[in-house]
Amino acid sequence: MTIRCPAVLSIQLGINQPRYASLRGIKQAKQKPVDELSLDDLGLSAADVAPVARVRKMYAPERGKAELITGSAAEQAARLAEIIKELRGM
Repeated sequence: MTIRCPAVLSIQLGINQPRYASLRGIKQAKQKPVDELSLDDLGLSAADVAPVARVRKMYAPERGKAELITGSAAEQAARLAEIIKELRGM
């Protein structure tokens, strides 16, 4: 998947159901060898694996600022656009 920047991503809790490994599976995994490959083994250079994105700012949001946006996809998109416009004016 490719996303053009700038982009707003929102993921809610419960997006998927996690699978939990069984105790037997964990014990079997501990015994399996782990193959380690170098960049040369993969035919890559350091420039090929350089990061293409950077984090400009990271912070914990203020409490009480969350809002559940409901409605159709068009209504949700319109409300999200309103919120972004309000925050730009701050």
